[in-house]
Amino acid sequence: MKMTRRVMFSAAKEGTGENKNYFGHNYFLEVKVEGEINPKSGIILNIKELDEIIKSRIINRLDKKLLNQALDEFNRIPPTSENLAVWIADELKTALPDVTRLSGVRLEETPLDAVEWSPQRSGTHEKSLMNQIEIRVTRSYEFAASHRLHSPHLSDEENVALFGKCNYANGHGHNYILEVTVSGEINPSDGRVMPQDELDALVNREVVDRYDHRHFNLDIPEFVGVIPSTEVLTKMIWDRLKPVIPAPVRLHKVVVRETARNIFEYSGENETP
Repeated sequence: MKMTRRVMFSAAKEGTGENKNYFGHNYFLEVKVEGEINPKSGIILNIKELDEIIKSRIINRLDKKLLNQALDEFNRIPPTSENLAVWIADELKTALPDVTRLSGVRLEETPLDAVEWSPQRSGTHEKSLMNQIEIRVTRSYEFAASHRLHSPHLSDEENVALFGKCNYANGHGHNYILEVTVSGEINPSDGRVMPQDELDALVNREVVDRYDHRHFNLDIPEFVGVIPSTEVLTKMIWDRLKPVIPAPVRLHKVVVRETARNIFEYSGENETP
């Protein structure tokens, strides 16, 4: 059984490279723990106990602090979200009671940027978390596009029965939210898995600028003869991005939010090894 606790703290940091200005964020932190349900209490861990661990180990040390000065680690390495998530995981995994273990840390710097740590990527506890660990980084984008769902293999009546309003002859549109997650080791020189501006440039070129304010059926060559469902769109985005993500960084997952209730994701599970 897994349980997630979400908290918030504010912190500032010094910019890297040519940008030496100080700037701050309201960070949202999700701490995920896992364990067996205690038959006597019906829970895996007292939430108050978890809150106290998070407060003493993380919040009290980071909230309303300048990260470069508050932690000795960030005198040596940049206080990026990647490095901060690793530090948080390192602090928490040894503080939890034996009946539970840390199964994930997600740190959201802005609504468009999040990083994730999981123990499956970190090796043994004896291995330094600041060294050669894989982290997942997610960036969010938005584009508007229209499509018509219509299968040439079905009759007009069958298309209407299957797709309903989505089969209207002139199509319909969505404001799509695209989440692109890449994974890799933290580059010690800049504290990033991949420079944000480099990832943004790739996603904008391959997806956002290509699809924004277009009609998939009429304007996009790769959708000729293809039903432009959001399932198909999600996989096509994966296929466009995977070859252009520079090694050793890897494309981990693509999520497309068609509406607040329709969400699709693809991680290459149908690809042959």
